[in-house]
Amino acid sequence: MGRLQREHSGSTSPVSTFAQVLYRHGLVMGLSALTLFALNSSPHLLATTLTAVTTAPTKYLLYLMAILAFFYVFLVRKGLSLNRIQGLWIIYLLYISIVEEMAFRLFLPTALESSIGFVYAVILSNFVFAGLHYFTLRWKWQNCVFAFFGGIGLSRLLESSEDLALLILAHFVATFLNTPSQPNGSKQTQPT
Repeated sequence: MGRLQREHSGSTSPVSTFAQVLYRHGLVMGLSALTLFALNSSPHLLATTLTAVTTAPTKYLLYLMAILAFFYVFLVRKGLSLNRIQGLWIIYLLYISIVEEMAFRLFLPTALESSIGFVYAVILSNFVFAGLHYFTLRWKWQNCVFAFFGGIGLSRLLESSEDLALLILAHFVATFLNTPSQPNGSKQTQPT
C-alpha cells in the first residue's frame, strides 16, 4: 500500500502501478483540462497567463534545467534508480503539473467566477482538485486537505503573478518532492 493511500477493501484496489496512475489519475486530469479548455469562454486566457514564458523562454528553460538538475541530485542522494521508467515518471509529473494547473487554477475558477465570485470559485475549484485525488489515487483525506491548501496557495500565486508557467514549475517541484519515483507495488508513492 502506498504511503498516501487509504486502505482498500472489497471491490476496491490500491493504485500500485505506473499504468494505474496513468489511467486513473493522468487520464482523468487530462480530460478535465481538455473539457474545461473547450468550455473556456475567454479565448485569450491561456495566452495571457503564458505571456512571461513567451517573452522570455530562455529564462524558463534555464529554470526547468535547474529543476531537472536538482531532481537528478535528489534521486542520486536517495539511492533511487536512474532509468528509463524514472525518466518517464518525471515526464508524467510535468504533464500532470501542466494539466492540473490549467484545469484547476485557470479554467475552472474562471468559469465559476461570474456565477459565485472569485473567492468561492477558487475554493470550489481547489475542493474539486483535492477531491479528485481522493478518488483517482485513493488518497487519505488528510493528504487531500494538504492538496486543497496547496492549491489555494498556487491560486494566490497565479492571481498575483499572472504567470501560469511559474505555477506549473512550482507544482512540478512539489509533486516530485512528494513522489520522486513511480509506484512500485508496496513501495509506491502517488503524485499530487
